[in-house]
Amino acid sequence: MDRGWVRALLFDSLDDAKKSRLPRETVQILSHEHPANIPGKSLITLLVKLPPRATTPPHTHNGAAAVGLMIRGASLNQMNCDKPKTYREGEIFYEAPGCHHIRSENSCEDPNETASFFAVLVIDDKVIEEYGYEGLVALDADKETS
Repeated sequence: MDRGWVRALLFDSLDDAKKSRLPRETVQILSHEHPANIPGKSLITLLVKLPPRATTPPHTHNGAAAVGLMIRGASLNQMNCDKPKTYREGEIFYEAPGCHHIRSENSCEDPNETASFFAVLVIDDKVIEEYGYEGLVALDADKETS
């Protein structure tokens, strides 16, 4: 498994990047496990970095449950129809299966700071087998064009 930096592996195409003009997140796959007590599921750990001004397009996680733990800076997030909330170092956010992550952006007070968080996803093995790691995220824009 390639555990190196994966620029936009999960999220966007060159066309999307050209349209948004805002920086995008970078993702590093830290681990991929198959816990014996949850057969048919993968437990995947990621390090996500949001450079200054970075934003992530609206998305879901193809049925995965996801937990994010902020380790640096701050990130403004909005799930489903909830009000936007800023998460800071040490705070945790949760995305239930089917959650619509409408908004995610670097909201550090220092405009030059990168925000970072660990993301842990529990997802069906079938999704990873069929789509690879790109199956971890389904962008709204991709759903509209398919």
